[in-house]
Amino acid sequence: MQKKDDIVKIYDDMFNLIGAEKWSVVHARGLLHQVVHLWMYGDEPDGRWLYFIQRSKDLDVFPGLYDLPVSGHIDPEETFSHAVVTLTRERLGLKLLPEYLKHVGNIRQIVDSGNYHDNAFCQIYVKRLRLPIPEFEIQGAEMLFKTRYDEFCQWVEYPKGKLPIYTPTGEFIKDSVEADWWWPRKNEFIKVVKPYIDKQHETI
Repeated sequence: MQKKDDIVKIYDDMFNLIGAEKWSVVHARGLLHQVVHLWMYGDEPDGRWLYFIQRSKDLDVFPGLYDLPVSGHIDPEETFSHAVVTLTRERLGLKLLPEYLKHVGNIRQIVDSGNYHDNAFCQIYVKRLRLPIPEFEIQGAEMLFKTRYDEFCQWVEYPKGKLPIYTPTGEFIKDSVEADWWWPRKNEFIKVVKPYIDKQHETI
Protein backbone atom coordinates (compact mmCIF):
# COMPACT_ATOMS: atom_id res chain seq x y z
CA MET A 1 0.00 0.00 0.00
CA GLN A 2 1.29 3.46 -0.88
CA LYS A 3 2.53 5.37 2.17
CA LYS A 4 2.11 9.11 2.45
CA ASP A 5 5.82 9.61 3.18
CA ASP A 6 6.94 7.63 0.10
CA ILE A 7 9.08 9.68 -2.29
CA VAL A 8 8.24 9.89 -6.00
CA LYS A 9 9.73 11.76 -8.94
CA ILE A 10 7.89 14.83 -10.22
CA TYR A 11 7.85 16.42 -13.68
CA ASP A 12 6.93 19.65 -15.43
CA ASP A 13 4.28 19.81 -18.16
CA MET A 14 6.91 18.95 -20.77
CA PHE A 15 7.70 15.78 -18.79
CA ASN A 16 11.12 17.01 -17.75
CA LEU A 17 12.23 15.61 -14.39
CA ILE A 18 12.31 18.47 -11.88
CA GLY A 19 12.82 16.70 -8.56
CA ALA A 20 11.16 14.37 -6.06
CA GLU A 21 8.53 14.87 -3.40
CA LYS A 22 6.51 13.05 -0.75
CA TRP A 23 3.39 11.17 -1.85
CA SER A 24 1.21 13.35 0.39
CA VAL A 25 2.56 16.56 -1.15
CA VAL A 26 2.24 15.22 -4.71
CA HIS A 27 -1.48 14.61 -4.24
CA ALA A 28 -2.15 17.70 -2.17
CA ARG A 29 -0.66 19.97 -4.84
CA GLY A 30 -1.49 17.96 -7.96
CA LEU A 31 2.14 17.55 -9.04
CA LEU A 32 2.76 15.59 -12.21
CA HIS A 33 4.22 12.15 -11.49
CA GLN A 34 4.31 8.72 -13.07
CA VAL A 35 2.47 5.58 -12.02
CA VAL A 36 2.12 2.03 -13.28
CA HIS A 37 -1.15 0.22 -13.97
CA LEU A 38 -1.52 -3.52 -14.50
CA TRP A 39 -4.54 -5.06 -16.23
CA MET A 40 -4.93 -8.82 -16.07
CA TYR A 41 -6.99 -11.10 -18.28
CA GLY A 42 -7.27 -14.82 -18.82
CA ASP A 43 -8.58 -17.07 -21.59
CA GLU A 44 -10.41 -19.91 -19.89
CA PRO A 45 -12.55 -22.77 -21.22
CA ASP A 46 -15.70 -20.69 -20.77
CA GLY A 47 -14.33 -17.51 -22.34
CA ARG A 48 -12.15 -14.49 -21.69
CA TRP A 49 -12.16 -12.78 -18.30
CA LEU A 50 -10.83 -9.54 -16.79
CA TYR A 51 -9.59 -9.40 -13.20
CA PHE A 52 -10.13 -6.56 -10.72
CA ILE A 53 -9.96 -5.83 -7.00
CA GLN A 54 -12.20 -4.08 -4.55
CA ARG A 55 -10.16 -1.32 -2.95
CA SER A 56 -9.74 -1.43 0.81
CA LYS A 57 -12.59 0.17 2.73
CA ASP A 58 -9.96 1.76 4.99
CA LEU A 59 -8.46 3.95 2.24
CA ASP A 60 -8.78 7.71 2.51
CA VAL A 61 -9.48 8.03 -1.21
CA PHE A 62 -12.28 6.14 -3.02
CA PRO A 63 -12.57 3.38 -0.38
CA GLY A 64 -14.26 0.14 -1.35
CA LEU A 65 -14.56 0.88 -5.07
CA TYR A 66 -13.69 -1.62 -7.81
CA ASP A 67 -10.35 -0.96 -9.48
CA LEU A 68 -7.36 -2.43 -11.31
CA PRO A 69 -5.65 -5.39 -9.65
CA VAL A 70 -2.38 -3.43 -9.40
CA SER A 71 -1.63 0.28 -9.56
CA GLY A 72 0.86 2.50 -7.79
CA HIS A 73 3.73 4.94 -7.80
CA ILE A 74 7.27 4.21 -8.90
CA ASP A 75 10.14 4.47 -6.45
CA PRO A 76 12.83 6.93 -7.66
CA GLU A 77 15.32 4.15 -8.45
CA GLU A 78 12.83 1.72 -10.04
CA THR A 79 12.06 1.04 -13.67
CA PHE A 80 8.41 0.86 -14.69
CA SER A 81 8.44 -2.92 -15.15
CA HIS A 82 10.15 -3.57 -11.83
CA ALA A 83 7.58 -1.37 -10.09
CA VAL A 84 4.84 -3.58 -11.55
CA VAL A 85 6.67 -6.72 -10.40
CA THR A 86 7.14 -5.37 -6.86
CA LEU A 87 3.56 -4.13 -6.49
CA THR A 88 2.11 -7.37 -7.88
CA ARG A 89 4.12 -9.46 -5.42
CA GLU A 90 3.13 -7.22 -2.49
CA ARG A 91 -0.57 -6.96 -3.34
CA LEU A 92 -1.47 -10.22 -5.07
CA GLY A 93 1.25 -12.61 -3.98
CA LEU A 94 2.23 -13.27 -7.60
CA LYS A 95 5.83 -13.38 -8.76
CA LEU A 96 6.07 -11.98 -12.28
CA LEU A 97 9.12 -11.62 -14.50
CA PRO A 98 9.60 -8.22 -16.16
CA GLU A 99 10.28 -9.81 -19.56
CA TYR A 100 6.81 -11.40 -19.55
CA LEU A 101 4.98 -8.13 -18.95
CA LYS A 102 3.58 -6.23 -21.91
CA HIS A 103 3.77 -2.44 -21.90
CA VAL A 104 0.83 -1.38 -24.10
CA GLY A 105 0.90 2.43 -23.84
CA ASN A 106 0.30 5.35 -21.54
CA ILE A 107 -2.35 7.91 -20.72
CA ARG A 108 -2.59 11.15 -18.73
CA GLN A 109 -4.93 10.91 -15.75
CA ILE A 110 -6.20 13.93 -13.82
CA VAL A 111 -8.55 13.46 -10.86
CA ASP A 112 -9.66 16.24 -8.50
CA SER A 113 -11.72 15.21 -5.49
CA GLY A 114 -11.74 17.47 -2.45
CA ASN A 115 -8.18 17.76 -1.18
CA TYR A 116 -7.01 14.92 -3.42
CA HIS A 117 -5.44 15.94 -6.75
CA ASP A 118 -4.05 13.16 -8.92
CA ASN A 119 -2.02 14.40 -11.88
CA ALA A 120 -0.40 11.26 -13.26
CA PHE A 121 1.18 9.93 -16.41
CA CYS A 122 0.14 6.28 -16.35
CA GLN A 123 2.37 3.56 -17.78
CA ILE A 124 -0.02 0.75 -18.74
CA TYR A 125 0.86 -2.95 -18.62
CA VAL A 126 -1.17 -6.04 -19.47
CA LYS A 127 -0.60 -9.56 -18.15
CA ARG A 128 -2.32 -12.63 -19.54
CA LEU A 129 -2.97 -15.25 -16.86
CA ARG A 130 -2.48 -18.77 -18.13
CA LEU A 131 -4.21 -21.87 -16.83
CA PRO A 132 -4.28 -23.01 -14.16
CA ILE A 133 -5.23 -19.64 -12.68
CA PRO A 134 -2.82 -19.01 -9.79
CA GLU A 135 -3.80 -18.83 -6.15
CA PHE A 136 -3.70 -15.21 -5.05
CA GLU A 137 -2.63 -13.87 -1.67
CA ILE A 138 -4.43 -10.53 -1.49
CA GLN A 139 -2.98 -7.74 0.66
CA GLY A 140 -4.51 -4.28 1.16
CA ALA A 141 -7.73 -5.01 -0.74
CA GLU A 142 -11.15 -6.39 0.12
CA MET A 143 -11.24 -9.01 -2.62
CA LEU A 144 -10.10 -10.05 -6.07
CA PHE A 145 -12.77 -10.87 -8.64
CA LYS A 146 -13.32 -11.32 -12.35
CA THR A 147 -15.90 -10.36 -14.95
CA ARG A 148 -16.55 -11.62 -18.46
CA TYR A 149 -14.53 -9.65 -20.98
CA ASP A 150 -17.29 -9.30 -23.59
CA GLU A 151 -19.81 -8.18 -20.99
CA PHE A 152 -17.38 -5.63 -19.56
CA CYS A 153 -16.61 -4.24 -23.03
CA GLN A 154 -20.30 -3.64 -23.70
CA TRP A 155 -21.08 -2.32 -20.24
CA VAL A 156 -18.15 0.08 -19.88
CA GLU A 157 -19.33 2.10 -22.89
CA TYR A 158 -22.83 2.58 -21.43
CA PRO A 159 -22.72 1.59 -17.74
CA LYS A 160 -26.39 2.05 -16.91
CA GLY A 161 -27.25 -1.59 -16.32
CA LYS A 162 -25.68 -4.29 -14.17
CA LEU A 163 -22.40 -6.14 -14.64
CA PRO A 164 -22.08 -9.58 -13.00
CA ILE A 165 -18.86 -10.22 -11.09
CA TYR A 166 -17.45 -13.58 -9.97
CA THR A 167 -14.78 -15.05 -7.72
CA PRO A 168 -11.55 -16.15 -9.46
CA THR A 169 -12.91 -19.71 -9.40
CA GLY A 170 -16.17 -18.68 -11.08
CA GLU A 171 -18.73 -18.36 -8.28
CA PHE A 172 -21.23 -15.53 -8.78
CA ILE A 173 -20.75 -12.63 -6.32
CA LYS A 174 -23.24 -9.93 -7.35
CA ASP A 175 -24.51 -7.72 -10.14
CA SER A 176 -22.32 -4.63 -9.89
CA VAL A 177 -23.51 -1.15 -10.88
CA GLU A 178 -21.74 1.99 -12.02
CA ALA A 179 -21.48 3.38 -8.49
CA ASP A 180 -19.37 0.37 -7.45
CA TRP A 181 -16.52 1.31 -9.81
CA TRP A 182 -13.74 3.91 -9.86
CA TRP A 183 -14.17 5.42 -13.29
CA PRO A 184 -10.81 7.11 -14.09
CA ARG A 185 -9.88 3.74 -15.65
CA LYS A 186 -12.70 3.82 -18.22
CA ASN A 187 -10.91 5.83 -20.95
CA GLU A 188 -7.71 3.90 -20.32
CA PHE A 189 -9.49 0.64 -21.05
CA ILE A 190 -11.31 1.88 -24.14
CA LYS A 191 -8.38 3.74 -25.72
CA VAL A 192 -5.38 1.60 -24.77
CA VAL A 193 -6.14 -1.75 -23.16
CA LYS A 194 -9.07 -3.06 -25.22
CA PRO A 195 -7.36 -2.50 -28.61
CA TYR A 196 -4.39 -4.53 -27.39
CA ILE A 197 -6.37 -7.42 -25.88
CA ASP A 198 -8.66 -7.64 -28.90
CA LYS A 199 -5.65 -8.44 -31.08
CA GLN A 200 -4.65 -11.41 -28.94
CA HIS A 201 -5.83 -14.81 -30.20
CA GLU A 202 -7.63 -16.95 -27.69
CA THR A 203 -5.73 -20.14 -26.94
CA ILE A 204 -6.45 -22.27 -23.89
